[in-house]
Amino acid sequence: MIAYDPLNKRLALFQQQATPDFWDEQWNKEDLKKNISSGKTHHFIKHFTQSYIAPGGRILEGGCGTGQVVYAMSSWGYDAQGIDYAQKSVATTRALIPSLQISVQDVRATTFPDAFFDGYWSLGVIEHFWEGFAPITNEAHRVLKPDGILFLTFPWMSPLRRMKAKLGRYPRLEPHTDFSNFYEFMLDKGRVVHELEAQGFACVETYPYDALKSLKDELPLLRPLLQKLYTSKSPFARATRLVLTVLFARLCGHMILLVCKKSSSTSR
Repeated sequence: MIAYDPLNKRLALFQQQATPDFWDEQWNKEDLKKNISSGKTHHFIKHFTQSYIAPGGRILEGGCGTGQVVYAMSSWGYDAQGIDYAQKSVATTRALIPSLQISVQDVRATTFPDAFFDGYWSLGVIEHFWEGFAPITNEAHRVLKPDGILFLTFPWMSPLRRMKAKLGRYPRLEPHTDFSNFYEFMLDKGRVVHELEAQGFACVETYPYDALKSLKDELPLLRPLLQKLYTSKSPFARATRLVLTVLFARLCGHMILLVCKKSSSTSR
């Protein structure tokens, strides 16, 4: 079920709580070695990382899962580390690749010293916390150096979703809603940026993406056709997904990336 929260201008998806056991189970279904090595194909992450951080820079991924992005950034010449709370997944990856710098930690309270990292990647993490994401981004601010870069992605309350909410196409989120099966929010970009600015970040770039997922989720009549296109691995399907992202991402991208810089002053 998806419900609209008018107070915070966001959508809430209820299906299954995103616990450590949930993620361990999801990642256990995959070929781990293949999953980790696939990180090097994330050209989107490589492009933005190299655009803002010089090779050799120290980068943390908060919510690293099986470590595929950490592995990729290490292969691109960065001093990459990752943390996650899914203990079994982290242990399995470390047993497979002992040199990979990943550990079990809470993204809201890490063991790293202040101003330790040049960059921080958070890929689809903050939306899973019912109580809000401020502790996560506050901690990211603490461990980043002055002028350090936060790369933050989350499901986005796009213009398409805002229009559907205005037309009453989603049920309202009620105060007494049982959130025991809460999975994620689709967040309002303006509100996220406002909170980040209050913490000492400046948003320097935004990049919406994954328009095809949003189209198939939000347009039920086209879902069967778009679902086939979304899951296909053919070159035609990949090219089509890229074209759709270029054409429609700013209207209906499922996800959005915020590139934010920590103030050069250490004071808030």
